[in-house]
Amino acid sequence: MIRSIIVDDEPRARSLLENLINNYCSNVEIIATAEDVLSGIKMINLHQPDLIFLDVQMPNYDGFSLLDQFEDKPFKFVFTTAYEEYAQKALDLNALGYLLKPIDIDELVKIVNKYEVNSKKSTQERAIEIEKHIKLNREKGTLVIPCVSGLLNLKLEDILYIKAEGRKTDFFCKDSLKLTSNISLKKCESILKRTPFIRIHK
Repeated sequence: MIRSIIVDDEPRARSLLENLINNYCSNVEIIATAEDVLSGIKMINLHQPDLIFLDVQMPNYDGFSLLDQFEDKPFKFVFTTAYEEYAQKALDLNALGYLLKPIDIDELVKIVNKYEVNSKKSTQERAIEIEKHIKLNREKGTLVIPCVSGLLNLKLEDILYIKAEGRKTDFFCKDSLKLTSNISLKKCESILKRTPFIRIHK
């Protein structure tokens, strides 16, 4: 599910867009709406959305000002506006889309589908990048794995057991040390073939 926020100063525009999304984009969940840039920033920080539908012209600050508050944008954004003249600036900012009001349903669906395609590509690219760093040295009895804190070099003899935790994997080691890696248990199983480790469950 794509978690989304609508930022628009017009109540009717917010309601209309939310209804269109609910009726034609079943893979999108509107988790919050905001009536101006300041409340939009607050909602983004609070809910950490995947996608933002952002009006351009609003009182006090415009939609571009909202984006300026996030140096590393952990979300994608779509501009929704009645004005064509901001399209080039939106393109320069790498906006996912530019929807002119009144919003065309087909264009809305197309942009949501574009988000899903890009998201799947990003997930695959991250998985490939992660796998590049996984290394097993049988002679030294060590395993290099990517964790939240960076790459860790573990001695196989220090690993007590490995447990699946959703799509991630927890490594339980000596001295009550627990490490979480983004690699799957299935990947661990393939890496640790012909070692003392045997998979008995998840």
